[in-house]
Amino acid sequence: MHRRGAVALRFGFTLIELLVVIAVIALLIGILLPALGQARKTGRLSICLSNMKQTGVATASYAADYFDRLWAFTVPPGPISASLLTYADTRAQALGGNDLEAASAQAVDIVRRRGGRDESNFPTISSWIPNILYSHLVLQDYLAQRLPERMVVCPDDANRLRWSSDPFAFDRGELQPQPTGEGSQRWPYGSTYETVYCAFSPDRSDNERGVTQAGSHRFYYLTGNGPEGNFGRRRISEVTFPAQKVHQYDSQVRHFGKAQFYYAYADARSPMLFFDASVRIILTGPPDPSGYDVGANPGWDPSRPITPFPMLIRYEPSNWESPVRGGTEFIAPGYQKWTRMGLRGVDVGGRENKLVGN
Repeated sequence: MHRRGAVALRFGFTLIELLVVIAVIALLIGILLPALGQARKTGRLSICLSNMKQTGVATASYAADYFDRLWAFTVPPGPISASLLTYADTRAQALGGNDLEAASAQAVDIVRRRGGRDESNFPTISSWIPNILYSHLVLQDYLAQRLPERMVVCPDDANRLRWSSDPFAFDRGELQPQPTGEGSQRWPYGSTYETVYCAFSPDRSDNERGVTQAGSHRFYYLTGNGPEGNFGRRRISEVTFPAQKVHQYDSQVRHFGKAQFYYAYADARSPMLFFDASVRIILTGPPDPSGYDVGANPGWDPSRPITPFPMLIRYEPSNWESPVRGGTEFIAPGYQKWTRMGLRGVDVGGRENKLVGN
């Protein structure tokens, strides 16, 4: 029973107490956010490693099904190509072209079949070396994947994720920044992970027809005077040191540090897929003089194998690539991109043999 005149008590927070609670919450958020950000970053790295691991496992499966062959564009230039490709224009391109025209025709053929494209919105592409960034299309065709497929894209590769999210929007120029020019429709179907040259080309291209680096990091040219039809003929049994020979790698460092940068800087650390299907994070270089698994060997120029000097790459980034550190260009050895001795060579875990003729 209440007494007349008694004052009712009200419970609540004072302004000071409320400010203290807000400060404590802000402090907790400040402590937890970096940890959550690091957890997300670690998760993206795990997905990237898993992507490469799946490719390594599929490589072994492909070789078992196709008589020891490494996956690569294998449609030959000439009459046989007419029976191997689906579309009349791709058959004609392969029929009258060289190794690269045949590879381009096969790449376009796969994208159309697996990506819901056709002659009207995905035409054939000429003067293109698709083998470095697009050989994976052959493996995806083997796996019956719908294109674009994110298995070939690192989750920290924001541009390719955006391009592959809507290839038709890319065609309309709505997903900036993006490459332009002839054949630019291909970019949403590209891979973060670059395939080493010797997975599809001869180890040496001084006598046999092969590829070598052109003036900029994204361009290549044909060299050698050998016959056509020798691309895409490499076998997994030709790999002498599978645990030390890189099959694919990311040309950008994405998972370590605040800014992305090119793989050829000596302090770069990036995931690499080896021919034994292992995936490891390797420091680019320089390699430890003792030969242990610390850095990558500098590599060679397959068109000039008698020289002891490595291939030099000029990195001149476009607006959708990571910038050069403190300048407009950067020149460095090619490292695992151009392994000395090709499939018979060593990228990490041992010193490369620089003897002429090896």
